[in-house]
Amino acid sequence: MKKALSGLLLVLIFFLAFYLNSLFGRETPTDFPGHPVSLPFPEITEITGIIKKGETLSEIFKRHELDMQTLYKLTRASRKVYNLIRVKPNRSYVISTLRPDGSERKEIKNFRYSIDDSHYLKVIKGPKGFTAEKVRVTYDKHQSVITGTIKDNLINSIGNDREHVRIAFDMAEIFESSIDFVTELRQGDSYRLLVEELWLNGVFKGYGKILAAEFTNNGKTYDAYGFKVNGRTGYYDSKGSSLKKALMRAPLRFRYISSGFTYRRKHPILKTYRAHRGIDYAAPRGTPVSAAGNGTVRFAGWNGGYGKLVIIKHPNGYETYYGHLSRIKKGTRKGKKVSQGDIIAYVGSTGLSTGPHLHYSIKRYGKFLNPLKIKLPRNRTVPAKLMTNFQNRVKSLRAELQQGGDKERIAQR
Repeated sequence: MKKALSGLLLVLIFFLAFYLNSLFGRETPTDFPGHPVSLPFPEITEITGIIKKGETLSEIFKRHELDMQTLYKLTRASRKVYNLIRVKPNRSYVISTLRPDGSERKEIKNFRYSIDDSHYLKVIKGPKGFTAEKVRVTYDKHQSVITGTIKDNLINSIGNDREHVRIAFDMAEIFESSIDFVTELRQGDSYRLLVEELWLNGVFKGYGKILAAEFTNNGKTYDAYGFKVNGRTGYYDSKGSSLKKALMRAPLRFRYISSGFTYRRKHPILKTYRAHRGIDYAAPRGTPVSAAGNGTVRFAGWNGGYGKLVIIKHPNGYETYYGHLSRIKKGTRKGKKVSQGDIIAYVGSTGLSTGPHLHYSIKRYGKFLNPLKIKLPRNRTVPAKLMTNFQNRVKSLRAELQQGGDKERIAQR
């Protein structure tokens, strides 16, 4: 009996010991291998800024005490997408860093650089190092109408901030085969533009494309409607004829002329027609000269009274001459193919010349033509199979152009 009680007592003691151990001596869950352990969150910070003129990423990294070896790796990973050695002034950047252990050491996790208004470079650090990609900025788009009347010059009419100047240049290039914006604008000329507005996170970022336009020059109104053909957007009049002609009306583009004069009240460009020979444009030395149309350079060099001369051969028997140049752009040589608008040379006063000017001539089948009166051939028209779509597009754009789009944001000046 005593043995039985002793055995039962041992069992009870063992059970009680096991129970007390399970109750008070249990290991906490965080002691088990593999169980999540509460760690401090890494401190993440963003370094933002605008590139200053002459500034480099090396200087930015040093200023913020970032690792230069990391900059080397980041630059190397990006070089096939964008060369970070040549960052541009006035472009923004964002550098995201963290301190993984709460120390002073900064580890770069990602980097963003604004390449232009439409794209940014995105670099992310992953398990295998940095990877880079070029990303298109996604904007919210609205439409607005810009109107104006020329009083002294186009820039003063539309506005001399960066975005309005760019719109003025784009408009001039749309109509450049019909209007010489350098010399033919008149007081009282007017324009009406339907444009895209680009917004990002509720902030206006600038203007996008010109969707439709009207320009009245010396009493005659020209219209333009953007329309995509074969994947490329071009501008056509209401009848479907391309505004882009085989030859530009003038080889001095408004974009290059205006950018050099700080929008003076009077334009210093003068145009004189020389009977049977061409036009002389009195312009400052160094003004860029553009190819009037697609073609092949037939001559580039010195030619007697012309001084430095470029001759371009175009389709359908046309040739254009550009004389008295200060210099010919590097790469412009005999046999070189050029596209309309390419810069080929710069205004000068070489040869028989009394001052800086460009002599511009047009020949067809060996005969000089009057550039002021020549009817320039058009490049193309809207294909017949797309004409119905085009006409519907014109109807829609014309209504928005007259009604003011989402809002007529710019009052007539």
